[in-house]
Amino acid sequence: MLIDSHCHLDRLKLDSYDGDLDAALDAARQAGVERMLCAGIDLEHADAVVDLADKYQDVYASVGIHPLEKEAAEPDLQTLLHYAAHPKVIAIGESGLDYYYSADNKERQQERFRIHLQAAEKSELPIIVHTR
Repeated sequence: MLIDSHCHLDRLKLDSYDGDLDAALDAARQAGVERMLCAGIDLEHADAVVDLADKYQDVYASVGIHPLEKEAAEPDLQTLLHYAAHPKVIAIGESGLDYYYSADNKERQQERFRIHLQAAEKSELPIIVHTR
């Protein structure tokens, strides 16, 4: 069984599939991918990620904010726990620390990471850690 443990179906470039996500998913299935985890990178698109998981039996979701998302709304524990309660949400994240391009928002990233860790602990879900 092949599992795509980290994809961004909500941001997938579909040019080679004539804009058709179903065609892209069918191609993945034909290649042997049986499950996909669509990793959320901001809360503005969390509903879209969860909706994709609801729509497709073999797609699951995570919710969180990528450490480099500077324009994203800040996570709060209650919002993350709200999404974590959804049966197709199987992880918290994408979260972590990434100072590669700039370390000017270290404190912000660290605080986000702490909130994600708290949400993972309280929801008893694993956390997807982005690290570089």
